[in-house]
Amino acid sequence: MQNQQLPPFLKVKPPPAPPPSKSRLQALYASTSAQRTTNLIGYNANSQWWASILEETLRTGWLNGEDGDRLIMRVDEALLGRLVDEKGLRPRGIGGVMERLATATPSTIHTLASFMTSSTPLHLPPTLASRFIGRPLWWAFSQLNPFGGGDNAEREETLWTRYGKGKEYVHMILLEQSTAAFSAYMLKNPVLSYTGSLYDLESFLTEYGQVCFPKGTTKKQLPEGKHQLSKRDVEVLVKWMSRDCGLIVTDGTVIKILEVGQTVADHPITDADRGSVSVSKALLKIKLQIEDIERQITESQQKAKKYLTSNQKSVALSYLRSKKQLEELLSKRVASSEQLRAIISSIDQAKGDVEIMAAYEISAATLSKVLAHPALSPDSIASTTDALAEAMANQEEIDQAVRVGGEVAMGSRRMDVDEDELAKELEDLVKEEKEKREEAKLSAEREKVVSKAKTGNLQTDQVQSSTPTFSDTLSVTAGNSVDQLESEESVWRKRHEEAQARKQAEKERFEIEQLKKDEGRIAAE
Repeated sequence: MQNQQLPPFLKVKPPPAPPPSKSRLQALYASTSAQRTTNLIGYNANSQWWASILEETLRTGWLNGEDGDRLIMRVDEALLGRLVDEKGLRPRGIGGVMERLATATPSTIHTLASFMTSSTPLHLPPTLASRFIGRPLWWAFSQLNPFGGGDNAEREETLWTRYGKGKEYVHMILLEQSTAAFSAYMLKNPVLSYTGSLYDLESFLTEYGQVCFPKGTTKKQLPEGKHQLSKRDVEVLVKWMSRDCGLIVTDGTVIKILEVGQTVADHPITDADRGSVSVSKALLKIKLQIEDIERQITESQQKAKKYLTSNQKSVALSYLRSKKQLEELLSKRVASSEQLRAIISSIDQAKGDVEIMAAYEISAATLSKVLAHPALSPDSIASTTDALAEAMANQEEIDQAVRVGGEVAMGSRRMDVDEDELAKELEDLVKEEKEKREEAKLSAEREKVVSKAKTGNLQTDQVQSSTPTFSDTLSVTAGNSVDQLESEESVWRKRHEEAQARKQAEKERFEIEQLKKDEGRIAAE
């Protein structure tokens, strides 16, 4: 479908919904509640499309303007005017669409008046009485014949009268998206000070107006322009997060952000909270005054230069006097601002000290309860450590006996082996290893000499005069190898003799201990 044939709200980039075909668009604008009796599936699809359009155009500011509400929808003639097609025709079935949104389970929209005055959370399951009290009597009777009867045009007109005609609604889907955005932001940016958790409505709007902007179900890109909540949106959001979500607490004037684990009932608004908000408001007011004074000083300076250039010294002098007075006032305001900042810092410090002392008190009580356990009494500790020492001594004695007995047993088995035979076998192994090494070294030297003779093209007389003969090389190499192997053989023999000496000493010590035990047992008998 060509862009020129689209309604204005579908020409926005990005559009609130994919533009339908021309025939489909005509069917959407002509759809009314009378279609329920002839084509219920088609009517449901049309109503769902218009519901998504209302949600997205409200969120992006098309319905109420850039500075208008983004969570509150006013259903009136102006809304229909914002939804006209390229020929100026208005959608005929908005009344039925609003009925479906209001009577859905859970409701997609709530009337603004009932939302703000309700004292019970909307998340609570409704009772049988509240089901009928919360909805008009005509709604209960209409459920007996959900398709209605009589004049179809009157039916749609009746729905428009009941749900339109200037009625205002809170869009619950967008409200929940704003709450989710606030929660996600606070998880990443937790409150670090006492005064940092306190706001009035204006300061809360300034701080979180953009943070809490609903992201949309598809998180699509927003059109160009400013996108933030309005003051009325913040009132609705604060009511919802306090009454239904327990994220904040408010008395209608002061707003306190709760930390994770805190409850509304345990942290009501106190006089200290109100006083802290008053100090913060005064500081903000002085900050704005300082900015305004600085602007006036700059203007006075510029005007003084201007009139001095045009040779109007008296006027220039007047602006300089004004500039001097403004500078004195600025100095006073800056001093007041610093003093208020010091007060806020002291409040935060005092509040932090209270929390620290409370933590100390809890820690002391907890530690006292732990230390009062019977297992930590001096007698219990002494008896436990004595028992542990005795058990460790017994374990050491048993371990020593097992170790000595095992070594003696292994030594007895080895006594059956002929030591001379072991020594001869060791000598044969050393001799065999020595012969292998000699042969390997001689072969390597032989290959080295032959290789040098071939690649170097050496003269025969030079080789004879400067290079040792092959027999000399073999003699020297063999001598070195024999000395090295004899040294290794002596080391192995020494290690063997030391091992035999240690075994003999262990055996004698065990026999002496066994004799002592036997003597003690005989004496006892």
